[in-house]
Amino acid sequence: MSLDNFRFQVLSSLNGEERVEVNQRLLIDKILARYSAEFVVYRELMQNSDDASSQNVQIIFETTNKVIRDPSNPPKRLNLDPSIEDNKMEDKITRIIFRNNGFAFRTEDWNRLKKIAEGNPDEQKIGAFGVGFYSLFSVCEEPFVSSGGQGMAFYWRGNQLFAKQAPTGDNDRTWTTFLMDMREPLELPNIEKFARFLANSLGFTGNLRDVSVYFNDSMVIQLSKGMADPILLNTASGFNVSSPRGIFHLTSMNIRRVQLNIKRLVIPTNMNINQWSSLPISNLQIEQASIFLRIANGNMNVKVTNEISAEMDRITKKKPPSKTTIQMIYTGFDEYGNYNKNISSVFKDLLPYPGQGRIYIGFPTHQTTGCCAHLAARVIPTVERESIDLVEKTLSIYNGEMLRMAGTLCRILYENEIAQISGVYSEKILNNTIDDETKKSVREYLENWAIHALTHFTFKLSTPNAQVGGITESQFFNCSKNILPILSTNGVLPITNVRIPNSEMAGFIKTIPFVPKIIFEQCYIFFRKVKNMNLIKELTLDDVLYELDSRTLSEDEITDLLKWWISYRSKETNVNATKVAQFLQFARIDDNSRSLNKIRYFLNPGIVPPDVDVPAETLPFVISKKLKSQDLEKWVGWSELSLINWARFIVNKPELENDPTFAKKVLQILGKSLNNLSKNDKNIIQQLFIHKRCIPTKFGMKKPNESYFNNVNLFPDLPTIEFQKPTNIMEHLGVRKVVELKLIFDRLVSQGNWDHMQLAKYLASMSNNLKENEIKILKDKPIWPKELPKESSEESPKGSSSKRSKKSASKKSSKGSSSKRSNKDEPKEINPERFIARQLYTPLALHREFGLPLLEWKGNWNRNSQEGKFIIGLGLQEYPTLKAILELAAFHSNLKIRSKALKYFIDNFEDKYSKDYDPHVNIAFLPCLNPGIYVKPSECHINVECTTMKFYAISQDLRFQVERLGVCQNPSHEKLLMRLREDPPRNENKAKDIFEYLASRQADFTENDWKILTDLEFIPIKDKCRPDVMILTSPRNCFFNVQDDLKIFFTCIDFGIKANRFLTTCGVKNEPSPVEHADLLVRLSTEVYNSLASEEKYLSILRNIAFNLNTIKKARTSLIAEMRKSPILIGIKKNNNNGPDSCCLDLGKKIFVNDNSKYQRVFKPLTAPVDNDYFMKILYSELGCRSLHETVQENVRPIGISKTSPSPKAQELQAKIIERASLFYFEHPNIKKNVDWLKMLKVKDANYMETTFVLDNDKKVERRSTTSCILQDTLYITANPDSLDVADNIVKNIYAKYEWKDVFCVNVLLTAELSSLKRRGYPVDHIMQQQNYRYVRQQSAVNNKKTIKVTPESIRNLRNSLRNSIISCNSNIGNINSINNQADIKIVDESQASYCDIIPGHLLFYVGTIREIKLYDTRRGYQSEIMSSTHIVPLNHFIDILRDLAEVFELLPKVIHVFYDDNSNTIAFNRDGALFFNLKFYIGLHEEECKVRPTNDVMTYWFMTFCHELAHNFVELHSSEHEYYYSSFSETYMSNFISMIKRRGIIW
Repeated sequence: MSLDNFRFQVLSSLNGEERVEVNQRLLIDKILARYSAEFVVYRELMQNSDDASSQNVQIIFETTNKVIRDPSNPPKRLNLDPSIEDNKMEDKITRIIFRNNGFAFRTEDWNRLKKIAEGNPDEQKIGAFGVGFYSLFSVCEEPFVSSGGQGMAFYWRGNQLFAKQAPTGDNDRTWTTFLMDMREPLELPNIEKFARFLANSLGFTGNLRDVSVYFNDSMVIQLSKGMADPILLNTASGFNVSSPRGIFHLTSMNIRRVQLNIKRLVIPTNMNINQWSSLPISNLQIEQASIFLRIANGNMNVKVTNEISAEMDRITKKKPPSKTTIQMIYTGFDEYGNYNKNISSVFKDLLPYPGQGRIYIGFPTHQTTGCCAHLAARVIPTVERESIDLVEKTLSIYNGEMLRMAGTLCRILYENEIAQISGVYSEKILNNTIDDETKKSVREYLENWAIHALTHFTFKLSTPNAQVGGITESQFFNCSKNILPILSTNGVLPITNVRIPNSEMAGFIKTIPFVPKIIFEQCYIFFRKVKNMNLIKELTLDDVLYELDSRTLSEDEITDLLKWWISYRSKETNVNATKVAQFLQFARIDDNSRSLNKIRYFLNPGIVPPDVDVPAETLPFVISKKLKSQDLEKWVGWSELSLINWARFIVNKPELENDPTFAKKVLQILGKSLNNLSKNDKNIIQQLFIHKRCIPTKFGMKKPNESYFNNVNLFPDLPTIEFQKPTNIMEHLGVRKVVELKLIFDRLVSQGNWDHMQLAKYLASMSNNLKENEIKILKDKPIWPKELPKESSEESPKGSSSKRSKKSASKKSSKGSSSKRSNKDEPKEINPERFIARQLYTPLALHREFGLPLLEWKGNWNRNSQEGKFIIGLGLQEYPTLKAILELAAFHSNLKIRSKALKYFIDNFEDKYSKDYDPHVNIAFLPCLNPGIYVKPSECHINVECTTMKFYAISQDLRFQVERLGVCQNPSHEKLLMRLREDPPRNENKAKDIFEYLASRQADFTENDWKILTDLEFIPIKDKCRPDVMILTSPRNCFFNVQDDLKIFFTCIDFGIKANRFLTTCGVKNEPSPVEHADLLVRLSTEVYNSLASEEKYLSILRNIAFNLNTIKKARTSLIAEMRKSPILIGIKKNNNNGPDSCCLDLGKKIFVNDNSKYQRVFKPLTAPVDNDYFMKILYSELGCRSLHETVQENVRPIGISKTSPSPKAQELQAKIIERASLFYFEHPNIKKNVDWLKMLKVKDANYMETTFVLDNDKKVERRSTTSCILQDTLYITANPDSLDVADNIVKNIYAKYEWKDVFCVNVLLTAELSSLKRRGYPVDHIMQQQNYRYVRQQSAVNNKKTIKVTPESIRNLRNSLRNSIISCNSNIGNINSINNQADIKIVDESQASYCDIIPGHLLFYVGTIREIKLYDTRRGYQSEIMSSTHIVPLNHFIDILRDLAEVFELLPKVIHVFYDDNSNTIAFNRDGALFFNLKFYIGLHEEECKVRPTNDVMTYWFMTFCHELAHNFVELHSSEHEYYYSSFSETYMSNFISMIKRRGIIW
């Protein structure tokens, strides 16, 4: 049958009809959850007031402490009276009165008020869903409404809301009043926030004009609204005034000015809330403020299809209107700038500019418009009235059309603003009667006006629904055939005729209209959009060519043009050659209309100054100075005017040979850049000018080779030049600088013996003019005499130097080349011996003291004089050579000279010697710490601690100066290692000093050094055999910490913290490693065992070895084999006579792991003391220890096999094995025999079992040690078989690999209830199904009836039985109340017990009731666990779950009971239809995951528990029949259960 037939059958039934009930309290709470906005109550009431044509609204907040001044006439007492001092803001509000003076409630209004979801059918009113009034229930329980002499009171009865209407008896026909007594006392709303909300609400109201707010008798807010007459706004031709689908048609449009005024209390900002709230209201200040707005109003006809009208009527309960309006609040430019700059914070939301406006549906919503204007329209909102409904298909069409009309309205307003701007532009800018300054001011004003207009209608992403702004913006651009106008530099023009500004073109684009820069920058988002829409373009090359062709450009404009061209070419690589030619042709400089294609050069003022004549093809410097030369070359094709080209041009000027001033300037220009020219260019310049009389001299204009520099004054008749600089060009052209050196020498020689002082003076003055070869001659010429030692009483310097000087003097005297100097009155030699300059030293006292050959010099020597510099330049030495100074410091017999020479060397090292100095110098010139010893730099060190190892240390007064000479702080690591190897310490004190020093040098050693030190024997220790003898050992064999009992086996050392740090790095270990322990046991296990005298201490060593066994394997693989061959393991011999166990050492292969107590009892072998120590097990196994369980061979054979048919017990066991065979293989990976073998397994009886045990060569036989065995395909059992024995035999036969836990698992699978296995995830459904079928067959056989055919009728009867059992639970529950008196309950037999064993009544005590559910505990009164503070929260969570599930089964709450029993395994039980649930299991299993809300798994768990316990209404024991009813309950009520958890939000 089809579902339609099912439904017809149900509807045709005469029974079962019920009325759907609504929990009105929950319904209203859920409605209010959608009305979560702040001040929602006042929003709804003000909307109703506006719909009722009310002009005035009063909101009165009353407190408990209110003082009524005129109770007989409340309206008269409401005034702003500063004399009232009773009211204070700290008082809590207990009542709110809201009233309006609109028309009184009509009969239909009263009727709608008491009906939820029946909205106002008037299509001109906002209300659509009929739930706004019920927002009052968010603050009060029972509101009261009075209007026109009638009143309606609302009140609750349980969860049902009632209303009563009757005459009030008053004569007030003016006010409609809403009375709300607060559910809880409230604080007065924040005055500023509340005032802002009211101001926003008053913005678009059609009728409301005044809103007053009172705090008791005191007025705290007064708002009023004034409106000017509307001004009709004409719509330009080309506008499409209909929406795209034709639903709306704009008939007219007007603008009116609006003024809002406010008077309110101001909360002090310099006080905290406790201070100002305690003050009388009269002490607070009052603010008065106003705001000016414009409201644009569009009147529209509405025409919808019948389908849309019908659908809207269905959804909103009202038909669409035939006419409607759409309004926008915005501010004009003048209003924004003049009136609304410093407005009150209350009005901030009414001026969104430059932010987004909001959608008003009577009152403001959360939805923004996307532009800077508020929009009010009769769109259809969502239920909570905070956003537009764009989801429902029909409402989406209607609302979307309305939003498109909003876009049309925005475009009309924008073009109206632009038209006004255009009028002012035509009147002011195009009128030439005003001056430029005024025009500039007007332009700035119009640009700011245009920015204001564009910003208003630049759409951004609207929130929270981006569609709103997108729809409006689309219509803004598409509603008119006319192109959008904007303000450009040439006035208001269609946007397609205007270009986007380019800052690079601003300097030369004058005729092409573009967007003013300030408008573009401040309205960038708008222009980015219209550019993407292809409404506006960038300035292009064609625009530039049009500009250039239309006029000539000034030099400044040409400069800007070239800057742009360079930038443009650098970005656009593929510029058409024709365009480039047109650009150079059209661009003309206005001085003489020269086209740029006539230009070839640009000027470099660094080469040719701009104030001299240049070729006509050169770009004016006033232009080129602002451009980069490389850009002009690359992008325009011009080149720099070179010096050569300018020289070719200037050399033909006649002024060059006639005008000395002109010639001088030309020479200066040439000289300035001459050095930068190539050799070829220099030659060209020389050839151009060499034959020109272009050199001004004191004898007139001369050719270059006829002229001399003016410092050549050796002869007075030379034609010297009259100016000095630049000299390079003079020299290059051939002007003479010096007289030939040969001539000078010839004249001096002809005069006989010459004075070298006079010669030095002249040559020094001419040094700059001497040529390189002349300088070389002077360097190698023996011109300079040597100073001779004085014959006086002063002692000459002693030593070898002095002797060498005397020998030299004697030798020279014998040759007649020199003579001794005598006293001043003695005559000088006529021809002294002369030397080359580099053979002599400067005549200084120190050089004289050192005994060096000095230059003979009259007077004081000055190295900075012209002569001194010149002779030094020829090679005169200013300081001793490196070798000379070091030999003085090393060998001079006078120690004072030695010291002074060393000091001179060190002081002048950086400046004079460092460049040539080699640290490996082979001269021992450095004094050591040891007196009288001098060494080379490589033989000594700075750190005195190195003397500990017999190294030399430098004299300490030099320790801060010699490091730069190559002296190291410490010996190198090679030297340290060699010294330690060659001369190790021989006593502990000396070793401590050396090791401490080496600890400070650890960073110097390399990895290879440490490897050498690890095995190097340099540590002194006492010989264990001869304590008075010191021997050396290596770090590898030493330790810092050794167990006291093992110190005789390991070497323990301690040289102090610092020394030990060095030794640690060398390889000394803190303590022996597991490898070393293992090695020790291999060598000396018996000695160690005896020395320790404790099995536990020995075992601790073994445990350490076991834990680090992998480390030992990696370190020394062979050690494991040695350990297997050595008796290092402890074996325990069990004493079965209650005596102490004995221990001994033995090989691993002779010890067994005691993993079978039966085998241990039989054979009593040595066993490993490993217990549950994983690592010890691994160690013993690795060293050959065997598993006792695996080693012993056990053979069992049945004795006295029964020849008769199997016993009932054997048959039952065989049936159970067959039934559950597949479960034994569930998720087990290692299978030896498959499930088919197990199902074929036969079960037979035997008297007893005989077991034979074999361990190696030892054999034992026992009887009755087991109760079962499997031989071939038969399982033999004794009369009372142990289920574990049976499980053990099954496991051994079906699993290839198994553990003890597998035996217990199979045992559980054999003995556990199928329902328990199912809850734990085992696949037992097919087994339970077979049991159900078997049960049905058994029942049929017992009753001797035919098998019942499963029909819809039988299923219906079953379900009726289930429901009757539920009814029975609900009706019989009264018998449970006396549970404590029923101690004679029958306890379920242990074999049938499960998680639902009944707990006897005398063990449970009634302790209380929570939400109609009784609670029990095993303790009385205050001692009860269930009501303790730690359990009360989970108890409530558990009760919530149980009540929900009781609804699923249509059970009354009183059927459910909760108990807490910490000592019982009972999860739940059914006692005479009463269901008991143990809180202990909920807390242990589920509370953690249900702290937030119940999970699906938890709800399912307890649902199945309910089904299980309800099945006990039919069957007491756990049997297949119980399983049948259990599954039937779950199937029947599963749909109810799923519906419930969906309602609770647990699943979706």
